[in-house]
Amino acid sequence: MAITNPPKVSKSRPFEIGGETYSFQFQNGELLGAVKQDAAGNFKVPVNLNDTVLQSDSAKDTIIQAYNEDKWGSNSDNYATKFEDIERASEFERNDFFDFNQKKFVNEQKVDAENVESIAVQNASPSNYGNVNNKSTEIMSYPSDLNTDQDHFKIMRYNYQRPDLNASKPRHTRYDNDKEAGVKRRINVAGDSVVGSELKGSVILPMPKVTDVNGVEWGKSELTISGLAALGAVDVLTGQGRYAGKTEEEKQRDKSIKDQLIEERGRQEKKFQNFGSALYLQSISKIAGFALGTDLDADTYLARSGGQVLNPNAEMLFQGPVIRDFNFSFLMIARSEREGREIRKIIRFLKLGMAPKFKSTTYLKNPDIFTLQYKTGKSESDVLNTVNRFNPGGLALTTMAVDYAPNGYWSAYRDSQPVAVKMDLSFTELRPIYEQDQEETSPNSVGY
Repeated sequence: MAITNPPKVSKSRPFEIGGETYSFQFQNGELLGAVKQDAAGNFKVPVNLNDTVLQSDSAKDTIIQAYNEDKWGSNSDNYATKFEDIERASEFERNDFFDFNQKKFVNEQKVDAENVESIAVQNASPSNYGNVNNKSTEIMSYPSDLNTDQDHFKIMRYNYQRPDLNASKPRHTRYDNDKEAGVKRRINVAGDSVVGSELKGSVILPMPKVTDVNGVEWGKSELTISGLAALGAVDVLTGQGRYAGKTEEEKQRDKSIKDQLIEERGRQEKKFQNFGSALYLQSISKIAGFALGTDLDADTYLARSGGQVLNPNAEMLFQGPVIRDFNFSFLMIARSEREGREIRKIIRFLKLGMAPKFKSTTYLKNPDIFTLQYKTGKSESDVLNTVNRFNPGGLALTTMAVDYAPNGYWSAYRDSQPVAVKMDLSFTELRPIYEQDQEETSPNSVGY
């Protein structure tokens, strides 16, 4: 049977654990629960005894101390010395007690829906939150009283469309004629972006944990003397890089380096003298191995006969860019019936956006894609410079995990709206970040 009235409990004195202040609650000498001090200094925030913060050895020592003081007072002869010796209320009683206090806590913070206007209504006009296509779209938010003049996280959903076969190009700036205004205007083009013109809606959320990882692929490359010779032949056949896309400046720089190498005549002559014998040795090794039915290469022969191998001329070479992933986690607690509806709308909105579209038994259409921003303010220019930006070419929502019982057990209001919902989102950018993208950002920002 669920708790309808709180049991009479005793509360311990304050204890500090991990930089936060806690008080532990006991009933008839049995550990029942814990509360944490809020920003106003009140012990109102319920804490589940199974929370990770209370599982460390130092936290358990603190709980033992609180238990001994409550149970035995100054009679230290009876003090418990091990965490396992603490008497606890039953698991059902502990969970039910936490559930009661959790509901009480969120209800105390409940915002009167009649007095607080939803941010979705406040920002429905593009003049209030800068929708770039000047078209009013729905804007959802959690919490309902989120102040957009403070730092926040914005997710925008677009239809997917491809103006070009190649969408992997950097961001660039161009000038376009604004016929209505009669002037040229400077606009940023997000490469060959797959972001469509139709904005399908936006979600405003509190700032998550912010991290970004940039990387490129480098790999080991090895070429023996014969490989270097073949590479030189390719260089000649491509006009010293003319057909490989080298600029005139790059070709002149390469020529200067080659001229310096030619001056080292002695080393060059020795290298070419050795080339003939190395090439001969490689050929003979392959022929002998084939004739005798064994796998014999030049390095095996050289190592066994003279303790040497062909120089692999190993080095690390650039192999390509890395496309970035971003993971976010949001804990949303419904403080009112309206806020519960808003949470459900946000979850449904994101699920619809990431779902592929059935066209026929032969074809599927792409899901929608998203753009992300860390912002402080309502205009499009109010993007934070102090943290990373996201690829303007768009991101795919690849994974969405929703936990409707993040505390480990079901807890809901009378309308079955979960008290707390934990939403984990994984986004992947649709193209790499190039140097030109970074150059387009403000010098006062950290870039992408």
